[in-house]
Amino acid sequence: MAFAERFRWAWLVCILLLAGFVVNSVSSYLVSRGNIRQTITNSSLPLTSDNVYSEIQRDLLRPVFISSLMANDTFLRDWVIEGEKDDKQIVKYLHEIKQKYGTVTSFFVSDKTHRYYHSDGILKTVSEEEPRDIWYFRVKNMADAFEINVDPDLANQDAMTIFINYRVFDYYGNFIGATGVGLTVNSVNNLISDYESRYQRQIYFADEEGEIVLRPSNSPLMGYKNLNQIDGLNGVSTKRILGAQRNRFSYKRDGEVRFLNSRYVEELGWYLIVEQSEKAMLAPLRRQLLDNILMALVVTVIVAWICVGTINGYQKRLESRNAELSGLLQKNQMQQDELVSSARNLERANQDLSVLNREKDEIMSLVAHDLRNPLNGILGLCDIVESDPEAMSRGEFIDDVRVSSERMNVLIKNLLSASQMEANGITLELKSTNVDAILKDCTRAFQSEVQRKRIHFKTEIVATENCSIQTHEDWLIICINNILSNAIKYTPEYGEVIVRTEQNEKHLDIQFVDGGPGITREDRNLMFQKFQRLSAKPTSGESSTGLGLYLVKKMCDRLGMKILVDSKLGEGSVFTLRCPI
Repeated sequence: MAFAERFRWAWLVCILLLAGFVVNSVSSYLVSRGNIRQTITNSSLPLTSDNVYSEIQRDLLRPVFISSLMANDTFLRDWVIEGEKDDKQIVKYLHEIKQKYGTVTSFFVSDKTHRYYHSDGILKTVSEEEPRDIWYFRVKNMADAFEINVDPDLANQDAMTIFINYRVFDYYGNFIGATGVGLTVNSVNNLISDYESRYQRQIYFADEEGEIVLRPSNSPLMGYKNLNQIDGLNGVSTKRILGAQRNRFSYKRDGEVRFLNSRYVEELGWYLIVEQSEKAMLAPLRRQLLDNILMALVVTVIVAWICVGTINGYQKRLESRNAELSGLLQKNQMQQDELVSSARNLERANQDLSVLNREKDEIMSLVAHDLRNPLNGILGLCDIVESDPEAMSRGEFIDDVRVSSERMNVLIKNLLSASQMEANGITLELKSTNVDAILKDCTRAFQSEVQRKRIHFKTEIVATENCSIQTHEDWLIICINNILSNAIKYTPEYGEVIVRTEQNEKHLDIQFVDGGPGITREDRNLMFQKFQRLSAKPTSGESSTGLGLYLVKKMCDRLGMKILVDSKLGEGSVFTLRCPI
């Protein structure tokens, strides 16, 4: 028991040290994992989808264009209109199309004779009673110019073939037949398999109902016919996955988080789906996490060994001096009262230092977090441009860098403003200030942000040209900018923000009306405190330092103004700066 009691604090220090290492390693891993997921979702998968789409336009959509050229070819239409006199001409024409463009088949079916012409000759005569010929009569009556159909090819030993069936009209708009070319499903699957090999992604096609229509023969999804049958997607609405021209989705399959990007290929009428697992990209991070934890264990063991040795040596010295300390006991008793008084003073000072230290930690955390994100954004843009100079235009690059730099600038301005406002002994020089000019300058400065979010921005400023207030102009501008910035930040796209003024004999009210989510009762008790981020989140991912409203409240108190808040959940908020005239 005595042994355990002696080393209790040593073990506690070691446990805290190990816990700190583990928490820091895990938090770093989680942050890195979030960045990787964001990179996959916002950059990697969309870029791969665009590349595959370009490949599809070259490899799969080419037969559609070939069929369109055939349907509008004057030779083909003239040959049909003149009575289909020489079969050799159309057979030679179809043979040349097949050879020139490398298709597996080329064909024409006449509506007059119902003959099925093929590159090798007349294949058959189509009939409505023949189930294999239903496709022709469907094409004849459809509204679209062409269709993509998967059927067995009679001329190619019933190999499953992707046909592009294009309607042919004479010069007066009368239907005279159907023509087109075909690709075997195996060749298309080989193309998709080649895409998967090159891009290290899973690639397949699905129709609007979620039916998987094309995929490589070695795909792990061969056992599924519909997206709703895939583990992790069963029970998910197809519209949620394929409900837009482009969409993103994540789900878990076989114990792995997978990211899905869908893109509608209008020419095919199908959705191109590209999937990627985060497992491979997270493997180095997981190895690093294990290495960090192992290093933490080693460091903890070394520290524990040092602590045990130090405590043992110290214990021996304590025992040797125990006799000397007994003689000093009475003297220490006399000094106890003085020490108690000093301890109280030190406790009060320590409390003050704790508050200052906590604020210092909050500032460091704020700076580390809110400056790191825009810096990482700038570095990411540089990496993109360095790896692919044509990935983005110069204007886009400069705009993105400017946005990230402005975020850092806002944070630094707020920190400097808070430091200046809290400085002891600062003397404010109040001057007569015209509110009208300040409001116009401030609202003008936010026009670009308003246009970006497509917010309906209204100003209802009554005649204030002759209305002056005694204030500090720079601080008043900071108050207006912070409140207006919050109004725009928490108002969704296409929402409404109003800036208006009301004046009477005693004071001038500057009101800012937003279309945000409103403020909860709990947030009202925190909104004017330093470094407090409220539960509502900015609608477009804008950053928040937690200093804006704190600065506004402190500056209003120093300037003799009031800030009033009226808010209802779901109905927005009204912030009012009441300035004495």
